Amino acid sequence: MGLSFTMIGSGSSGNALLVSGGDRHVLVDVGLSGREAARRLREHGLEPERVSAVVVSHEHGDHCRGVAPFAGDLDIPVFLTDGAFEASGMKLDPAKRQRIRSGVPFEVCGMLFTPFAVPHDSVDPIAFSIERDGVKIAVVLDLGYISNLVVERLKGCDGIVLESNHDVDMLRVGPYPWALKQRVMSRRGHLSNDTVASYLGSGFDGRARHVVLAHLSRKNNLPELARGAARRALEGRSYLRNSQTKLELAGADRVGPTCRY
Repeated sequence: MGLSFTMIGSGSSGNALLVSGGDRHVLVDVGLSGREAARRLREHGLEPERVSAVVVSHEHGDHCRGVAPFAGDLDIPVFLTDGAFEASGMKLDPAKRQRIRSGVPFEVCGMLFTPFAVPHDSVDPIAFSIERDGVKIAVVLDLGYISNLVVERLKGCDGIVLESNHDVDMLRVGPYPWALKQRVMSRRGHLSNDTVASYLGSGFDGRARHVVLAHLSRKNNLPELARGAARRALEGRSYLRNSQTKLELAGADRVGPTCRY
């Protein structure tokens, strides 16, 4: 087996993605509490002690809230940028902190992680492509628009986790203050269903066997809206109609399906 991944949590209540290469396991972000992350891993059938490292995308609480407690309890390394570390204020054993930089690949547990910049209102936000044994996946959450760099990094992926945060109409009439609505809709905010559909309708190369729509807003989106927009975009591309791409949705309160390659 090359790679597999499972969404342990997704959304404003906490994001965490388990990536496995053979019998080695890495968490990308721990936005859940350390205790809840451990509980969900056990629910998935994996003892937390089998996780070998944590990799962090950026410092927002829904991505790093549980990193220090989880990694500290297990005495495992944490890979993150200087900017994310300083902005988060997390307490880490200096010996366990591993410094990473956008554009510079690094290896964890036999998996090659390539961090790349994404447009978001945090300090040095990054997403990741992850490769092992000829298999490539990517996790791209928290970004305001899909840049040319993101399109390039998603090419050739066998599996993609991509934010589909909000429905624009729901957001506009929803309960958020106007300033927050502007932030979410900005080019350093979050992806809408329409933006994801536009990417799937033009920039997507059609190779991925799984596209997992993640980070759906509870107040400004509905699963059927996110899935419907993405499905229509894929069906509108005639040369992708025979593609084996399967759409999945990640849930906030449950462990998602495992995608294996």
